[in-house]
Amino acid sequence: MSEYSTNRDRFRSRSRRWAVATGAAALTTALLAACGSSDTATPGVTSSTSGGSGGAGCRSGATSLTFWGWSAGYDLVVRKFNQTHPDICVKLENAGAANDDYVKLSDALKAHSGTPDIAQVEYFELPSFEITKSLVDLTPYGVGDAKQNETPAAWSAVTQGSAQYAMPVDLGPLALYYDSAVFTRHKIAVPATWSQFAVAADTLHAADPKAAITNFDPVDAQPVLAMMQQYGAFPFTYSGGDTLGINFTGAAQTAFATFWQGLIDKKEVTTAADFSPAQWANLDSGANAARISPAWGPVGMQGSIKKTIGSWQAAPVPQQAGQGADGNWGGSTLAVVKGTAHAKEAAEFAKWFGGSADAWQILSGDVAGAFPGYLPLLNSPAFQGKTLPISGTSQPNKVFAKAAQNLRPIQWPPIMTAALTQWTSTFAGVTKGTETLPEAFRTFQRQMVSYAKAQGFTVTEG
Repeated sequence: MSEYSTNRDRFRSRSRRWAVATGAAALTTALLAACGSSDTATPGVTSSTSGGSGGAGCRSGATSLTFWGWSAGYDLVVRKFNQTHPDICVKLENAGAANDDYVKLSDALKAHSGTPDIAQVEYFELPSFEITKSLVDLTPYGVGDAKQNETPAAWSAVTQGSAQYAMPVDLGPLALYYDSAVFTRHKIAVPATWSQFAVAADTLHAADPKAAITNFDPVDAQPVLAMMQQYGAFPFTYSGGDTLGINFTGAAQTAFATFWQGLIDKKEVTTAADFSPAQWANLDSGANAARISPAWGPVGMQGSIKKTIGSWQAAPVPQQAGQGADGNWGGSTLAVVKGTAHAKEAAEFAKWFGGSADAWQILSGDVAGAFPGYLPLLNSPAFQGKTLPISGTSQPNKVFAKAAQNLRPIQWPPIMTAALTQWTSTFAGVTKGTETLPEAFRTFQRQMVSYAKAQGFTVTEG
């Protein structure tokens, strides 16, 4: 298993803990106060690279940039850039993974000192920095030329109107990753629709009462939201400014919650914590016959199971009738931070990092293991034909690559830090059996509407 996958799986399993650890002050930053600010450089903000000495091996006199990033393999990509761009010298600093990084970045922006030139920011967190006018619009620097080589959903996630606030890098499109030996043993056809999935769950559980078709962790917000996206029930709408939509109680959202609660009630899905030893044991013993997996999942999964290596194959996630869409779980962007004295050079680096063959040769390799939103690689026969020990001779990237291009475009709202924090406690009762998923959705709707209004947003429901 690659170092990247190990780190990513550990990060995902920690997602609830880092969300809770975020202080209340960080959650209630004056988001809307920045809506009226200008789109010029933040007054008094100085980049941490001012007067910097550059990275090892860089040419004397090269423009020095600091890049905050945490994913494995990023150091190798930075090294390649510095070798091929002698007039720019990028120094990679790990300011902490995910939320640790975001808290430090927010603190530096508030202090008007110590900000990096470029920062790794996950898709869901981008709007929280956009609304505070903390990111450079990359449009004037020609980064938009990369659009033709990126998946539409990835590009949509980094743009607001005519502005582009980041360069997309990796993605996590979903697939049904199933144990073919279990499906064959119980004569279960791979389901193409969610109604067929429910029938397959009934068939499996009737044949083996100890078996469940998959795992559904109610407390892990990001995969649930990715599945809602795929189902056509994504609960947020946002297009910039001070108005956002929150809808966990509409017809599609209620149908989604009712569907999964029915499987939970019949014990046809388990509710183990994602990335826990219990989840891996269930997948390796046949207690779970499938996983709704992101594209980066199989590499990490094969390091956590032993008995079923070679049996796992990918199929499209079951669909609502006539839809053919997918959801995304994970992925990062590179954003240029307001206050940099070198926006042009920083934009050049971001564009190269997410949109060049040289960068993706490293990013998609064994150390980084990132799944591309970069179409030339995504569509290449060599990439799609890659095999993994966990999948035997099958080629899961063919399924994930198609899913990446079928992602439903969404816009995350600028309240996701608060949403991820609140989700943990609100949905814990679903795992415990003290509340249902529809009940948790209704509670969460009230909580998020109240929170968003308290921050000054105009909220639409339904």
